[in-house]
Parts: sequence; C-alpha cells; structure tokens
Amino acid sequence: MDPARADRIYERQATVLTGLLDEVAATVNDGKPLDSTLSHFYHAHPEFGSRDRRLFSGTVFAYFRWKGWIDPVASNTAATCVFAHLLESPEVHPAILKLAGRAGLSESSLVPMGHLSPREKAGELARLTGTSLSLSQLVPAWVLPMMGTDTGQLIEALQTPPPTWLRCHPEVRETILTALKAHGADPAPHPAILSAISVARGINLRSLPRAIRDHIAIQDLASQVTGLVCDPQAGETWWDACCGSGGKTLHLASLGGAAVSLLATDKRPTILDELGRRLAETGCPSITTALWDGTRQPPPEGPFDGILLDAPCSGTGTWHRNPDARWRTSPETVEALLTLQSHLLHACATRLKPGGSLVYATCSLTRDENEAMIERFLVASPELKLKPFINPLDQALGNGALRINPWDGPCNGMFIARITRQA
Repeated sequence: MDPARADRIYERQATVLTGLLDEVAATVNDGKPLDSTLSHFYHAHPEFGSRDRRLFSGTVFAYFRWKGWIDPVASNTAATCVFAHLLESPEVHPAILKLAGRAGLSESSLVPMGHLSPREKAGELARLTGTSLSLSQLVPAWVLPMMGTDTGQLIEALQTPPPTWLRCHPEVRETILTALKAHGADPAPHPAILSAISVARGINLRSLPRAIRDHIAIQDLASQVTGLVCDPQAGETWWDACCGSGGKTLHLASLGGAAVSLLATDKRPTILDELGRRLAETGCPSITTALWDGTRQPPPEGPFDGILLDAPCSGTGTWHRNPDARWRTSPETVEALLTLQSHLLHACATRLKPGGSLVYATCSLTRDENEAMIERFLVASPELKLKPFINPLDQALGNGALRINPWDGPCNGMFIARITRQA
C-alpha cells in the first residue's frame, strides 16, 4: 500500500476510535450494553471492514475490562485508547501510534502487554504511568464483600475472556472435531463432558458446512453443566421457568429426548418469538412456550417432575465476557434481584412434585444470590431439601449445591442448587 494512503487510513482509524470510545462510554454510563451500541455503530457505518472492526471492538472491550486501572492514569481519550490497546495486544497497531503522539506518549515507551498476566500488567502499566495499581481496582468496590475474602484469583479470571463452548451430541463428537480442525478452529474436547468442545473466540462458525452446523449449538460449559444436573428422564414433565432465548431448554430436550414434555416460559414476548424460531429450525415437538411474569401471575398448572429456574441475576460470573456489565451494575440492582429471586423460588416450588427436582441456577458469583439465597429458602421451606448430585466437571459427589468458578472451564461463573420435595 502507498505509504501516504496508509498514513491517512491510520489517522482516520485513530480519529474514529476516540470518538467511538467517547460515545460508547456515555451509553454504558446510561446503562446500555456495550455490544448493542457497537452493533448499532457498525450498522450505521458499513464502510468499516473487518480490520477496522477488530481494532475498534478490541480496544473498546479492553477499555472496559481494564477501566479501573485506565481511568486514573489516562489524561484524555487518546491515552485511554493507547493503554487499553497495550493491555491486551501482542503488538502496537499503527493507528495506536498516532494516538500515542496525540497523548504525548513516546513510541519507545509503548510495550504491548497482551502476553502478560494481570499482575505483570499492573507492574508494566505502573512503570509507564508512575501510578501504583491493584487488582481490586478492576471491579467496583461494592461487589468485593459479596464475593468472599479471597478475591484475587477471581478478579484475575475475570480479566481473561473464556473460549467459546459448543455443545454437540456425543455420538457425533469425533465428526465435529474433525470438521472444526479442517476449518482451523483448533477445537479442544472437554475431558469429562462428552458434549462439550471449546474453540477460540472469534471463530466464524457460519463458514462450517450446514451438515456440521446443524449438529452444534453455542452453549457455555457452565450452562451445559446446568442441564446435566437437571438430568431429565423419559416420561417426565419439566418447566423451564425463565427460559430466555432457550439454550438450556433445547439442551433439556436433547438430554431427555422426545419422551420428555417441556414447558418454556418467559415474561418477554420477543424472547419467546426468538425461541419459537429456534424450535422451528431444530424441530422439538415436545417443547411448548407460554408467557409468564412471575411477579404478576400465578405459576402455570403443575405439578412438574422437574423445574429449572435460571433466575435473573447480577451476571457477575459473565463479567469476563461482558466487561462493561461490571460498570453498569449497582448494589441497588443486586438488592432488587434478591427480592425477585426469592419470590420466583417460592413460586416455582409450589409446582414441584414430591421427589421431583427444582434446579436453581444463576450466572452470578455473589454469595447473597447463591448460597445465602438457598439457605434462607430452605429454612422457610422445611418440606424441601438439597438433593445431592455428581458434579459433571469432575465426577465428584456433592451435597446438592455447586459453585463453578471462571477458571473451572475456563467458562462462565455459575451457581447451581438442586432441591427436592420430600415424598
């Protein structure tokens, strides 16, 4: 490429990136998700190709992941972009060199830190800026007491996005692995869960042959564990109370087969419309859907052999995938969720058959939403108790409650409790 033309491209990328970061920071501050803001931006600017988008998205996501360190040391948006890029990149992009000049940073001081651990990054950024940094700055201060006493390992895990996890039927796993390898996806089968395969983030799965795509679903490892803990059996009736877009619903249908009857409910019509489209594509006649607002309506008629309550939660276990969420969540949000979770738990329990399973799950890492929630619920419901199960990740028998940490996959953080009504 002509050097003069390349220089103009890098100057434009630098200008667009600073404007985009300012725009996104403002929308996140207003409580809007980062990914939807970026999606709207790219839709409005189709002139930006894949290389532009990699630079823009990578830098913006990196900023929110390391915001707790960057904000105290960056004097302007140009410096913010430079530090965000350096913290996650293996090399310095030419557009970032342009921004370094605008920020008054010398080119010789720019050291890419993408290969370093979080603690090593803290030392390198401190050397560059002269400011001491700690891991605790990387999450809001209010959440630390909710996560326990030893938060260092947890915060480090939240700084590294996990791989993409796929779910397939164990019978076709070898075929799927072969196809993924042929497309450069570098797949890694889980050693204990035969349905789970991890691939690097950013792999274009749409490029796979349709015959392969039809046999895989994107589903995080912790989510797959939730379905395995439910363990639906032929002839049972199950209720997925807060089904969302239906990832766990479809997993339950796959595990139980056509002989399992599934009711999937959610309070959002658009979500159920999306699930309806997925059901039409996959062909699951055993699944029916219905609107249900657990705060306003009685539960659907039961009783059910099994109930999955994938409860609305703070999502702290997904903060490595959605780094902006840590800055959009507040203690008031968690307090409101605790009230909702308790209400939904008690409502679902009224429809559980004696001997059946009520599985409570959150993608949260706060004790109040998880262990403490279940403890309070069981004290108030003496006819219910924890139902022990084998942890699918390591085959160890537990007491009926399981916390999945982000480094266990690596995957989303998750809490799962299986409860039964005594016969």
